[in-house]
Amino acid sequence: MFPMPPPASASVRHARDRLARGAVPFLWSEAARRMAERLPLLRLQPELALDVGCAWGDGLALLRAQYPQARLIGVEPAPRLAGLARRGQGVGWLRRLRGGGSTEVVQADLQAPPVPQGAAQLLWSNLALGWAPEPGALFAAWNRALRPDGVLMFTTFGPDTLRELRDPEVAALGAEAAQWPDMHDLGDLLVEQGFASPVMDMELLRLRWPDAEAALRELAQLGRAPHTAARQGLRTPRSWRRLLDWLQARAASSAHGQVELSFELVYGHAFKPATSRAEAGVASIGLEQIGGRARSRPPG
Repeated sequence: MFPMPPPASASVRHARDRLARGAVPFLWSEAARRMAERLPLLRLQPELALDVGCAWGDGLALLRAQYPQARLIGVEPAPRLAGLARRGQGVGWLRRLRGGGSTEVVQADLQAPPVPQGAAQLLWSNLALGWAPEPGALFAAWNRALRPDGVLMFTTFGPDTLRELRDPEVAALGAEAAQWPDMHDLGDLLVEQGFASPVMDMELLRLRWPDAEAALRELAQLGRAPHTAARQGLRTPRSWRRLLDWLQARAASSAHGQVELSFELVYGHAFKPATSRAEAGVASIGLEQIGGRARSRPPG
């Protein structure tokens, strides 16, 4: 039996459940697809893999394609999204799954994957980091869920995301873009929380829409984390109209005549080391590792 996880905060559940009103946003699925392209670089063939913040369940389909024999567990805090992932209504992934492995979706907090400590060999998370108020605490929880030598892979947005909205005129409307952490800071945080060999890199994507309403509609579909670090956004229809006019005027003055917004897509990859970090000059080594090394030592 799995330990019973603590419930996700009500605000996170409600905010993520609003995502269930629409289809999978392009940027969400594109980030997952690009991260999945990196899976073949791993020699890992996990018995148990977690998709933390699985949302509509599209990431589970990508994991199944790479690991047909693995047991997959999707973790989603929001009940409506978890239900969509189970039924496959969002992307139809349940009908496409093949292989000998099993797949399940569990409603649980991002910070409390419902597995025993040290059970998973792979923890995958697509655009879920921004929904946690304290990334360090989230990394620590993910570290505990992984086996020694387990792998963490995640995507998140970087500080250049929506940089066009950092114009003083936009800030005056109360619509300034949220601040996202720098990938180097995330790499340092991974090390602080017990991970080894973090690799951080990024791509800058520029998306275009025919008009401002289409652009803001897709931004709304991406959702917004409700914790205190998130900005409150627009408050009145007048402010909304002024932002639409500002974006439309900016598009009209561009060479392509469309609304263009930037997204810094950050990829993170790190290992849980086989030995714990040294504390006061002492490092912990598992007995199974000692036994394995003893057996591999040539006689004599």
